[in-house]
Amino acid sequence: MSGHEKLLASSPAQSPADGTFIEDPEMRRLFDYWRSRRAGRPLPAVGDIDPLDIAWALSRIYLVDYSPEEGFVYRLAGNDVAGVFGRANLKGLRPRDFLPPERAKPVEQRFRRVVDDRCLMWMKGMIYLPANRTPMGERLFLPLGDAAGATVVGVLGMTVIQSADAGNGADMDTASERFIPIDDLP
Repeated sequence: MSGHEKLLASSPAQSPADGTFIEDPEMRRLFDYWRSRRAGRPLPAVGDIDPLDIAWALSRIYLVDYSPEEGFVYRLAGNDVAGVFGRANLKGLRPRDFLPPERAKPVEQRFRRVVDDRCLMWMKGMIYLPANRTPMGERLFLPLGDAAGATVVGVLGMTVIQSADAGNGADMDTASERFIPIDDLP
């Protein structure tokens, strides 16, 4: 897999609503949790996500708040996530606070697309290239809404490393990405 892909709901073979595009079982479990918290709305509100419900994933998840004024600010990042960036905690930081601008930009662009396009993002491949690391793995960004669940104001994410080193990354494609509109999910 390589490059960017957009999955369209009009193609059922490409956009399985049951999460079968997600390969990691625990990541699929997080997707199912997110779907269960929607309660008939297009997306769950930030307050609908209880970290205690997903304690099994805490080291690998992150909650990122979004506002037009502040941009994307980490509310919570598990130890595995923060550790990749050589930090104990990412709370209160924006990607550009701990990454050089050229490396923060693609991270913020992915978050931005989830917010603007009201979609989820799944990727597989070299997942920490912006951190100047080349582990192979899987990543999922799930949009979170305001109290009414109407406007996207945050992202629930999970990153799973499947292989610690993919080489130097110089001759490898970064990752395959899929963006799936939330309105296309049952």
